[in-house]
Amino acid sequence: MDRVGGSGGVALILLAACMALMLTCRKWDNPLDPTGNRPPAVPKYPSPADSSIRTNEGLVLSWHSYDPDSGDTAYFDIFIGAASPPSLFQAGWTDTTFQPTNVACSTEYYWRVIAYDNHGDSTVGPIWQFQTYPALGVTAPDTGEQLPMYSQDTVTWTGGPPGTADSTVLYLSVNNGASWISLGRATTPSQFVWQVPGPATESARVKVVAYASTDTVTGTSGRFAIEDTLSLPGVDVTSPDSGSAHSATSSGRTRGADSDDDGSIPILGASSKGSR
Repeated sequence: MDRVGGSGGVALILLAACMALMLTCRKWDNPLDPTGNRPPAVPKYPSPADSSIRTNEGLVLSWHSYDPDSGDTAYFDIFIGAASPPSLFQAGWTDTTFQPTNVACSTEYYWRVIAYDNHGDSTVGPIWQFQTYPALGVTAPDTGEQLPMYSQDTVTWTGGPPGTADSTVLYLSVNNGASWISLGRATTPSQFVWQVPGPATESARVKVVAYASTDTVTGTSGRFAIEDTLSLPGVDVTSPDSGSAHSATSSGRTRGADSDDDGSIPILGASSKGSR
Protein backbone atom coordinates (compact mmCIF):
# COMPACT_ATOMS: atom_id res chain seq x y z
CA MET A 1 0.00 0.00 0.00
CA ASP A 2 1.41 3.41 -0.98
CA ARG A 3 2.01 6.05 1.64
CA VAL A 4 3.32 9.58 1.77
CA GLY A 5 7.01 9.61 2.69
CA GLY A 6 10.44 10.95 1.90
CA SER A 7 11.09 14.53 0.83
CA GLY A 8 7.72 14.77 -0.94
CA GLY A 9 5.81 13.96 2.22
CA VAL A 10 7.85 16.42 4.26
CA ALA A 11 7.18 19.15 1.72
CA LEU A 12 3.43 18.57 1.89
CA ILE A 13 3.50 18.68 5.68
CA LEU A 14 5.48 21.94 5.67
CA LEU A 15 3.10 23.48 3.13
CA ALA A 16 0.07 22.55 5.23
CA ALA A 17 1.73 23.99 8.32
CA CYS A 18 2.46 27.29 6.56
CA MET A 19 -1.11 27.60 5.33
CA ALA A 20 -2.48 26.94 8.81
CA LEU A 21 -0.12 29.56 10.24
CA MET A 22 -1.27 32.14 7.67
CA LEU A 23 -4.95 31.59 8.52
CA THR A 24 -4.54 31.67 12.29
CA CYS A 25 -2.10 34.56 12.69
CA ARG A 26 -3.10 38.17 12.49
CA LYS A 27 -0.11 38.97 10.31
CA TRP A 28 1.92 36.65 8.14
CA ASP A 29 5.32 37.60 6.73
CA ASN A 30 6.30 35.83 3.55
CA PRO A 31 9.92 34.59 3.98
CA LEU A 32 10.48 35.21 0.26
CA ASP A 33 9.67 38.94 0.63
CA PRO A 34 12.19 41.66 -0.13
CA THR A 35 14.05 42.51 3.05
CA GLY A 36 12.13 45.04 5.16
CA ASN A 37 8.76 44.64 3.44
CA ARG A 38 5.84 45.51 5.71
CA PRO A 39 2.34 43.99 5.44
CA PRO A 40 -0.74 46.17 4.92
CA ALA A 41 -2.33 47.98 7.86
CA VAL A 42 -5.01 46.18 9.85
CA PRO A 43 -8.47 46.93 8.35
CA LYS A 44 -10.46 49.22 10.69
CA TYR A 45 -13.22 51.87 10.80
CA PRO A 46 -15.88 49.60 9.25
CA SER A 47 -19.11 50.81 7.72
CA PRO A 48 -21.67 49.59 8.65
CA ALA A 49 -20.28 50.13 12.13
CA ASP A 50 -19.81 47.05 14.25
CA SER A 51 -23.06 45.94 15.96
CA SER A 52 -25.14 48.48 13.99
CA ILE A 53 -28.49 48.03 12.29
CA ARG A 54 -28.92 49.00 8.65
CA THR A 55 -31.30 48.76 5.73
CA ASN A 56 -30.37 46.14 3.17
CA GLU A 57 -31.26 48.48 0.30
CA GLY A 58 -28.12 49.80 -1.39
CA LEU A 59 -25.85 48.49 1.37
CA VAL A 60 -22.16 49.36 0.84
CA LEU A 61 -19.28 48.00 2.93
CA SER A 62 -16.26 50.21 3.55
CA TRP A 63 -13.13 50.10 5.72
CA HIS A 64 -9.74 51.75 6.13
CA SER A 65 -6.49 49.96 5.25
CA TYR A 66 -3.35 50.69 3.23
CA ASP A 67 0.11 49.38 2.43
CA PRO A 68 2.85 51.36 4.22
CA ASP A 69 5.53 50.58 1.63
CA SER A 70 5.79 52.92 -1.33
CA GLY A 71 5.17 51.15 -4.62
CA ASP A 72 3.33 48.20 -3.07
CA THR A 73 -0.29 47.38 -3.95
CA ALA A 74 -2.86 46.35 -1.35
CA TYR A 75 -5.49 43.72 -2.18
CA PHE A 76 -8.47 42.67 -0.10
CA ASP A 77 -10.33 39.41 0.39
CA ILE A 78 -13.85 40.14 1.65
CA PHE A 79 -15.70 37.63 3.81
CA ILE A 80 -19.41 38.01 4.55
CA GLY A 81 -22.20 35.70 5.66
CA ALA A 82 -24.96 34.98 8.16
CA ALA A 83 -22.65 32.73 10.24
CA SER A 84 -19.42 33.44 12.10
CA PRO A 85 -16.74 33.12 10.86
CA PRO A 86 -18.04 34.32 7.47
CA SER A 87 -17.08 32.70 4.18
CA LEU A 88 -15.14 34.29 1.30
CA PHE A 89 -17.38 36.49 -0.83
CA GLN A 90 -14.90 38.42 -3.01
CA ALA A 91 -11.16 37.84 -3.53
CA GLY A 92 -8.50 40.22 -4.80
CA TRP A 93 -10.52 43.44 -4.43
CA THR A 94 -8.43 46.61 -4.85
CA ASP A 95 -10.78 49.23 -3.35
CA THR A 96 -11.80 49.88 0.26
CA THR A 97 -15.51 50.02 -0.59
CA PHE A 98 -17.61 47.10 -1.78
CA GLN A 99 -21.32 46.65 -2.52
CA PRO A 100 -22.41 43.05 -1.93
CA THR A 101 -25.36 41.53 -3.78
CA ASN A 102 -28.37 39.59 -2.49
CA VAL A 103 -28.25 41.08 1.01
CA ALA A 104 -31.44 39.94 2.76
CA CYS A 105 -33.62 41.99 5.08
CA SER A 106 -34.09 41.19 8.78
CA THR A 107 -30.81 39.23 8.88
CA GLU A 108 -27.73 39.33 11.11
CA TYR A 109 -24.50 39.44 9.07
CA TYR A 110 -20.82 38.92 9.92
CA TRP A 111 -17.96 40.21 7.81
CA ARG A 112 -14.21 40.73 7.80
CA VAL A 113 -11.43 41.85 5.45
CA ILE A 114 -8.01 40.29 4.94
CA ALA A 115 -5.51 42.72 3.40
CA TYR A 116 -2.40 41.52 1.56
CA ASP A 117 0.22 43.07 -0.68
CA ASN A 118 1.85 42.07 -3.95
CA HIS A 119 4.62 40.28 -2.01
CA GLY A 120 2.18 37.94 -0.26
CA ASP A 121 2.29 39.51 3.22
CA SER A 122 -1.18 39.67 4.77
CA THR A 123 -3.08 41.17 7.68
CA VAL A 124 -6.30 39.64 8.98
CA GLY A 125 -8.95 42.08 10.15
CA PRO A 126 -11.41 41.48 13.00
CA ILE A 127 -14.90 40.08 12.50
CA TRP A 128 -17.62 42.76 12.46
CA GLN A 129 -21.37 42.33 12.74
CA PHE A 130 -24.45 44.25 11.58
CA GLN A 131 -28.18 43.59 11.24
CA THR A 132 -30.50 44.49 8.37
CA TYR A 133 -34.15 45.47 8.35
CA PRO A 134 -36.65 45.99 5.51
CA ALA A 135 -36.81 49.28 3.65
CA LEU A 136 -39.36 51.68 5.13
CA GLY A 137 -42.54 51.93 3.04
CA VAL A 138 -45.58 54.16 3.66
CA THR A 139 -48.80 52.14 3.23
CA ALA A 140 -51.36 54.90 3.95
CA PRO A 141 -52.45 57.36 2.66
CA ASP A 142 -52.73 55.50 -0.63
CA THR A 143 -51.65 57.00 -3.94
CA GLY A 144 -54.61 58.92 -5.38
CA GLU A 145 -56.58 58.91 -2.12
CA GLN A 146 -58.69 61.99 -1.28
CA LEU A 147 -58.64 63.14 2.35
CA PRO A 148 -61.15 65.76 3.59
CA MET A 149 -59.52 68.83 5.07
CA TYR A 150 -59.55 68.83 8.92
CA SER A 151 -60.59 65.17 9.07
CA GLN A 152 -58.75 62.68 11.30
CA ASP A 153 -56.67 60.09 9.49
CA THR A 154 -53.92 57.54 10.22
CA VAL A 155 -50.54 57.29 8.50
CA THR A 156 -49.22 53.71 8.46
CA TRP A 157 -45.93 52.20 7.32
CA THR A 158 -43.98 48.95 7.27
CA GLY A 159 -40.30 48.11 7.60
CA GLY A 160 -37.62 50.36 8.97
CA PRO A 161 -35.71 49.78 12.21
CA PRO A 162 -37.68 47.84 14.85
CA GLY A 163 -38.60 49.37 18.19
CA THR A 164 -37.84 52.99 17.33
CA ALA A 165 -41.30 54.60 17.39
CA ASP A 166 -40.00 57.31 19.73
CA SER A 167 -37.42 58.33 17.10
CA THR A 168 -39.74 58.41 14.09
CA VAL A 169 -40.80 61.83 12.78
CA LEU A 170 -43.49 62.51 10.17
CA TYR A 171 -43.67 65.32 7.64
CA LEU A 172 -46.25 66.64 5.15
CA SER A 173 -45.71 68.26 1.77
CA VAL A 174 -48.51 70.03 -0.12
CA ASN A 175 -46.34 70.70 -3.18
CA ASN A 176 -45.25 67.20 -4.23
CA GLY A 177 -42.16 67.14 -2.01
CA ALA A 178 -40.71 70.57 -2.82
CA SER A 179 -40.92 71.51 0.88
CA TRP A 180 -41.98 69.77 4.09
CA ILE A 181 -43.61 70.70 7.41
CA SER A 182 -43.38 68.57 10.55
CA LEU A 183 -46.50 66.70 11.67
CA GLY A 184 -44.97 65.36 14.87
CA ARG A 185 -43.24 62.37 16.40
CA ALA A 186 -44.76 58.89 16.36
CA THR A 187 -45.53 57.33 19.75
CA THR A 188 -46.94 54.05 18.40
CA PRO A 189 -44.95 51.65 16.18
CA SER A 190 -45.85 51.85 12.48
CA GLN A 191 -48.70 54.34 12.77
CA PHE A 192 -49.43 58.00 13.43
CA VAL A 193 -52.86 59.60 13.93
CA TRP A 194 -53.14 63.12 12.53
CA GLN A 195 -55.66 65.82 11.62
CA VAL A 196 -55.47 66.61 7.93
CA PRO A 197 -54.63 70.33 7.59
CA GLY A 198 -55.19 72.80 4.78
CA PRO A 199 -54.71 74.08 2.20
CA ALA A 200 -56.51 72.00 -0.38
CA THR A 201 -54.09 70.42 -2.85
CA GLU A 202 -53.81 67.64 -5.41
CA SER A 203 -50.08 67.19 -4.65
CA ALA A 204 -49.83 66.08 -1.02
CA ARG A 205 -47.28 63.56 0.23
CA VAL A 206 -46.37 62.19 3.66
CA LYS A 207 -42.77 61.35 4.65
CA VAL A 208 -41.72 59.06 7.52
CA VAL A 209 -38.17 59.48 8.85
CA ALA A 210 -36.85 56.86 11.30
CA TYR A 211 -33.59 57.18 13.20
CA ALA A 212 -31.56 54.17 14.41
CA SER A 213 -27.93 54.11 15.47
CA THR A 214 -26.04 56.00 12.75
CA ASP A 215 -28.77 55.36 10.17
CA THR A 216 -31.53 57.65 8.94
CA VAL A 217 -34.21 55.78 6.99
CA THR A 218 -36.89 57.54 4.95
CA GLY A 219 -40.13 56.38 3.35
CA THR A 220 -42.43 58.61 1.29
CA SER A 221 -46.04 58.06 0.30
CA GLY A 222 -47.47 58.41 -3.17
CA ARG A 223 -49.24 61.61 -4.14
CA PHE A 224 -52.72 62.11 -2.67
CA ALA A 225 -55.28 64.94 -2.47
CA ILE A 226 -56.53 67.13 0.38
CA GLU A 227 -60.10 68.28 -0.33
CA ASP A 228 -61.70 71.53 0.84
CA THR A 229 -65.00 70.45 2.40
CA LEU A 230 -65.86 73.82 4.00
CA SER A 231 -67.20 75.62 0.89
CA LEU A 232 -70.91 76.56 1.19
CA PRO A 233 -73.21 74.47 -1.00
CA GLY A 234 -75.00 76.09 -3.90
CA VAL A 235 -78.75 76.94 -3.72
CA ASP A 236 -80.97 74.87 -5.96
CA VAL A 237 -83.96 77.06 -7.01
CA THR A 238 -87.02 74.96 -7.85
CA SER A 239 -89.73 77.67 -7.96
CA PRO A 240 -90.79 79.94 -9.61
CA ASP A 241 -90.32 78.50 -13.04
CA SER A 242 -88.23 80.34 -15.58
CA GLY A 243 -90.24 83.14 -17.27
CA SER A 244 -93.09 83.25 -14.73
CA ALA A 245 -94.25 86.59 -13.19
CA HIS A 246 -95.19 87.31 -9.55
CA SER A 247 -96.43 90.40 -7.72
CA ALA A 248 -95.18 91.60 -4.38
CA THR A 249 -98.29 90.05 -2.79
CA SER A 250 -97.89 86.81 -4.66
CA SER A 251 -97.60 83.66 -2.64
CA GLY A 252 -94.93 82.31 -4.93
CA ARG A 253 -91.74 81.32 -3.02
CA THR A 254 -88.39 79.79 -3.89
CA ARG A 255 -87.13 76.73 -2.14
CA GLY A 256 -83.54 75.96 -1.38
CA ALA A 257 -80.93 75.31 1.28
CA ASP A 258 -81.00 78.89 2.68
CA SER A 259 -84.76 79.14 3.38
CA ASP A 260 -87.30 79.90 6.08
CA ASP A 261 -88.60 77.22 8.41
CA ASP A 262 -91.08 76.09 5.79
CA GLY A 263 -88.28 75.61 3.30
CA SER A 264 -89.09 78.73 1.19
CA ILE A 265 -87.75 82.25 0.63
CA PRO A 266 -90.17 85.22 0.07
CA ILE A 267 -89.97 86.85 -3.36
CA LEU A 268 -89.63 90.62 -3.14
CA GLY A 269 -90.29 92.52 -6.35
CA ALA A 270 -92.62 94.83 -8.35
CA SER A 271 -96.22 94.11 -9.22
CA SER A 272 -96.83 91.94 -12.22
CA LYS A 273 -99.29 94.48 -13.63
CA GLY A 274 -98.11 95.82 -16.95
CA SER A 275 -95.57 93.16 -17.39
CA ARG A 276 -94.98 92.02 -20.88
